[in-house]
Amino acid sequence: MKKARFSLPDGESEQKNILRERVDCPPALAPEDPDGSAVRERAAYFLVNGMPALPVCRLPEGRYRLLAGGGDFFAAQKAGFTEIPARIYRFTEREAEIFSLVERLRSDRGGAMESAYLMKRLMTDFGWTQDDIASRVGKSRPAVANTLRLLTLVPEVVGLVESGRLSAGHARALVPVPAEKQYAFAEETIRRGYSVRETERAVRAFLTPPEVLRAEKAAAAAAKSEELKAFVERMRAVFRTKVSLIGNDKKGRIYIDYYSAEDLCRFEQMLDFLEGFGD
Repeated sequence: MKKARFSLPDGESEQKNILRERVDCPPALAPEDPDGSAVRERAAYFLVNGMPALPVCRLPEGRYRLLAGGGDFFAAQKAGFTEIPARIYRFTEREAEIFSLVERLRSDRGGAMESAYLMKRLMTDFGWTQDDIASRVGKSRPAVANTLRLLTLVPEVVGLVESGRLSAGHARALVPVPAEKQYAFAEETIRRGYSVRETERAVRAFLTPPEVLRAEKAAAAAAKSEELKAFVERMRAVFRTKVSLIGNDKKGRIYIDYYSAEDLCRFEQMLDFLEGFGD
């Protein structure tokens, strides 16, 4: 197994309560709405159940830098806590930055685009690979790759994802679309209310040459035709008479011929047998 490029040595942290006012919260960790309902609900929870220890590292003059958990930090402030439980790490600046990025990815609270930006920073600033990120954050390698694919989208589509108008799954489906068409595709997806699967089908239809689509449609129709023929043959074998079908796999009519009272009697006995399963 490939070894991660950063690991926390044992014995390099301690846990204790510290004054909240001595903790500096980097702007990147601050919640989007510090006075929002999510922060208020978390504060109410802390008042009843207490709060978890927040990771920090030491700064000069007795101060601390928050490494993760910005929402919890603001919730503690909202709850009126003057002291907070903290896990204090002794990190170099590089180690602190890596730890903060990894913990923010682990929390998975910032949305898909923020995760993509954080992963990109680990790769460009610290030389991590996608495998490093997957093993350290606890995600699969394909999940990391799919998240990073969002960064290949045009800024207008990225804005739709960040605003919540377009899901990350829908956005990933648009990655193969030429850049000049991505935003129009995204707007059409939103307007029509497409599911992710429908978006994928629309993208595939757009990227597939018409003659290929026609050939695939004809092949599918032929396959359905063969299935219907086989179904009619089974009915003929079961009913032991002529069976005809007019229509397709979506709708149509089935005709069952009879040539004597014995045929009708046999059909009735078969129906009685089938109805018996419902009793």
